Amino acid sequence: MNCKIRLSQKRSTSVALTVTAAMLALAAHADDAPSSTNAAPATASPASLAPDNSGFDDKLTGGWDGERRRLEDKGLSLNGQLILEGFHNFQGGLKTGTEGALSFDLNLALDTERALGWKGGQFYADLEDHAGRNPTADLTGDIQAFDKLNTTPYLQVYELWYQQDLFNGWLRLKLGKWDANDDFSVIDNGLAFLNASDIVSPTILAFPTTPDPMPGTAVYFTPAKFWYARFAAFYANRSDTFGDITGHPQSIQPTEHGALFLGETGLRWDHAPLLRKDGNLKFGAWGHTGTFPRFDGTQQRGANGCYAILDQTLWQPNGEPEQGRGVRGFMEAGQTQASVSAIDWNIAGGFAWTGPLATRPSDILGFSANYAHLSSQAALPHPYELALEWFYQLPLWKRATLHPDVQFIVHPGGQYPNAVVGTLDLTIQF
Repeated sequence: MNCKIRLSQKRSTSVALTVTAAMLALAAHADDAPSSTNAAPATASPASLAPDNSGFDDKLTGGWDGERRRLEDKGLSLNGQLILEGFHNFQGGLKTGTEGALSFDLNLALDTERALGWKGGQFYADLEDHAGRNPTADLTGDIQAFDKLNTTPYLQVYELWYQQDLFNGWLRLKLGKWDANDDFSVIDNGLAFLNASDIVSPTILAFPTTPDPMPGTAVYFTPAKFWYARFAAFYANRSDTFGDITGHPQSIQPTEHGALFLGETGLRWDHAPLLRKDGNLKFGAWGHTGTFPRFDGTQQRGANGCYAILDQTLWQPNGEPEQGRGVRGFMEAGQTQASVSAIDWNIAGGFAWTGPLATRPSDILGFSANYAHLSSQAALPHPYELALEWFYQLPLWKRATLHPDVQFIVHPGGQYPNAVVGTLDLTIQF
């Protein structure tokens, strides 16, 4: 690691720790604030004088003595999240060993109707800080990224966008810098997993998601509850540095120039005749105009591919609400060109069981299998990589979750010995 990266990591860690300390101090103040010296008369109603901190029990900093509720009533929402991760590779891969990482973000959302009287508008900004080494590059060498946050250090304006609903939500427009995986190739029932292939298709080249969302524009059509279509264009390439403060998150992109075009349509259902529970089916296609290096040493103008996703609730106890306890599964498949992508097609599936114990309804138990077929043109020793993931997520208290995770990776990167890697993830909401 060169000196520039070390400086970036040190600065990134310092920013995260400083902001975290400030948030913790605010939490302590909110919880332990002394009584006002201007005490209310004994005849006043305690309920009418108490600050409204309801709805913020899941935040470490609480309701800020009622100020958070007052801001949200005016359309302004402020939140933060800290993710601490430890990784240990027990065998195989590049080497055995331990790494750690930290991600911290602060975000602001503004509802323009409540704040300004402008119906249907939303503004969003997110500042994100990531520190630590990349355990995929240092330990396992896997191509699918066993943790979706695996990257080198950075500090950036992660998202900065505005969206406008029109015609009672039938049409929505979006413009700015944002994570494309918020809206495209979203595997809803895979979001609790760590492996990146459980969250988004690994066959989409130059997809602007973690660690580097990019500027784009999108249009969304939702003419009926059961059907939607959406289209987007992103300036997704290594030349884009919009919002980057330190580090080089854009370096992961495989092309220097060009734009990514995405289209997706899908069906949603609540109580289908055969499936009985809620689910969705999505189909997407994409194309990129950039120039990509081929495995034979030449260049290729443009790349394209497609994907399909099925999410389905498989079982719920009688009387449970739609998002309550139950077993939810997913399947995903994607395809792209073997001349430019190490993964030319993939298939994945898994399940997440929310509330396996009735006494712990918020716990989640999960298992997934992700098969990535590797391009024969890449000339790797093995034709595939397979990642098997097990996890158990449990709330420590309302404001934090602990997520132990184990993955067995067969043929990491198509060339390294089978790896067994464990991750311990602690997420705290502010």
